[in-house]
Amino acid sequence: MDQETTVVELKHLIASFVKSRNWEQFHTAKNLSMSISIEAAELMEHFQWLDGEESKQFMQDRSFKAQVADELADVLIYCISFANQHEIDISEAIRTKMMKNEDRFPAK
Repeated sequence: MDQETTVVELKHLIASFVKSRNWEQFHTAKNLSMSISIEAAELMEHFQWLDGEESKQFMQDRSFKAQVADELADVLIYCISFANQHEIDISEAIRTKMMKNEDRFPAK
């Protein structure tokens, strides 16, 4: 579905969900940035006591991978909500950051 879904479609989907629940009032930069961090910690919790090889093996398990996907989705939903609330063009932000990364971390 990644190849069929645009960023703007995801932004609209999430904005509609938030609006229908009147959650915009809670979507401050502080609250959303904290929510991103909290959800990222929940994602990390799945790998907390695993080494690199174990984490690869666990990701082969469908149930484990589904749980991880849910946590990743939560992180991304909050990131997109942040972008929506504060009018950040995600594609532009990523492209700009990747150009900075190219300068900072040259391939050779």
